Amino acid sequence: MNRKILLGSIYLFAVCMVFAFVTDHRWEDWYITFRASKNLAMGNGLVFNIGERVMTYTSPIGTLIPALIKYLLLDYSDDATMWAYRIICSIVLALCSFPLFRIIEFFKLNRLFYFLGILLLSLSFIIIDNTINGMESAFMVFFECYLIYLLITKPQNYPTKLGIIFAFIMFSRPDGFIYAGAILLGFSIFSTLPSTQITKQNLTNLLYSIFIASIIFTPWFLWTWYYYGTPVPHTIIAKSRTYNIEYFINSFINYAKNFKGSSDIYLAPYGENFGGWGLFGLFARGMSLVSLFYWVNWKGNTIARSLSFSTLAMILYLNIVSGQGPAPWYLPAVAGPSIIIWIFIFSDLKSLIPTRTFYLFPIVFLGILGANFYFAMRMIRAQQRIIEFGNRKEIGLWLNKHKSAHDTIFMECLGYIGFYSELKTFDFPGMSSPEMVATRKKLKTNQYGFLIQELKPTWISIRPIEIENINKQVPNLLSKQYHLVKIFDKRLDVAHAKIKYGQPYLDFDAVFYLYKRL
Repeated sequence: MNRKILLGSIYLFAVCMVFAFVTDHRWEDWYITFRASKNLAMGNGLVFNIGERVMTYTSPIGTLIPALIKYLLLDYSDDATMWAYRIICSIVLALCSFPLFRIIEFFKLNRLFYFLGILLLSLSFIIIDNTINGMESAFMVFFECYLIYLLITKPQNYPTKLGIIFAFIMFSRPDGFIYAGAILLGFSIFSTLPSTQITKQNLTNLLYSIFIASIIFTPWFLWTWYYYGTPVPHTIIAKSRTYNIEYFINSFINYAKNFKGSSDIYLAPYGENFGGWGLFGLFARGMSLVSLFYWVNWKGNTIARSLSFSTLAMILYLNIVSGQGPAPWYLPAVAGPSIIIWIFIFSDLKSLIPTRTFYLFPIVFLGILGANFYFAMRMIRAQQRIIEFGNRKEIGLWLNKHKSAHDTIFMECLGYIGFYSELKTFDFPGMSSPEMVATRKKLKTNQYGFLIQELKPTWISIRPIEIENINKQVPNLLSKQYHLVKIFDKRLDVAHAKIKYGQPYLDFDAVFYLYKRL
């Protein structure tokens, strides 16, 4: 292996491992997926609730690999599975150094741009965090980078390799074809490379690649259809909307009216939603506007323009179609191609200004990203310690200790509480619960008060703002049909943590009220 590729891989792997040791971050959705993975490893089937065939996960890779690890480590704690999965994901992300290097090499750019790309990747908080927190994001980023490398270089056996990558992208996420399609669309519009032009031969190669991908992915598709009764993950069913032309037109108009960039690509989780990031938020917004709209620069590098259009298409998909715009575990799929965009933006910039002056730009740029990464890491470390381990996990453990047979629980936070309580869950919007989805359709509402009144869960775990809303929707529901059992309050711990940036994110989950049905 080329020495520079090896050094880049070792560096990326080390960054991931250091980040994991410092924060020990475990995303909520890890425990949603891992509950099914653990059940499979223990012989109970690939299900969330034993005996209930509901697909409560989206990523086959992110579910089957932890299941295999747990099966091999049955005599060890669940933490051992988490760390083994982290190591695998970190290795996968580290492999991004190969396609990055080959892309730089293909365009005969200065090798400094390769190291710039590695640094940008290592300072992408949304990518590094979602590599070690239990999500499948590292696989998605690597397969996207490899797809871009294939489209640019067109190596030997190109159609077959392209088909294999298409299949792996689908195994990473069931909507992976959207991201791959966005990349193909961007290249077909802006790239001047022969391998990406719309020609009869290229279309033939593409159809062959899709055929190869279908052969690889179809067995999984058919098995899930047989096992669950549908190949569509229940998480997607729960979050789905009623789509029609009017919906798309109104959504696009509303989104365009309020569009201010997509700063969450470059910030900590939900940084734009909760705020508290000061100048870092403005910098991230500026970065997103440049990378998302670089395609309008008709004099810019055609690869950067292609990927810029692709990432804009991905953002529109996330915000208008799927409704998961700010969701941190989706954004690495946008952040990965964005890094390649920035490599070519700096390459274009270098050709326009004197060399000595040019180097100030990446130095300042990396310095700001580094500071943002440091403060985001501090925030997520406190969030894991105070909110995830200190609050949500404790709620689950407390419920496990005080539950009775056939108890059920209503909550929005499914991960930690669902995993550690081991209860039958009525989560909102119903990722683990067909009953919740059916009730929402029956009542034609998403208001918690009416859903709780209909489902009659034994336990309710809710935030203060949710209590206010329930009392407005169904007065006396909580006071007459339920009684307050316990309050889990970490507001003082959040205040004492003295987080400089991002504290509103922790404040949102600092207090939970636990009710039990009378």
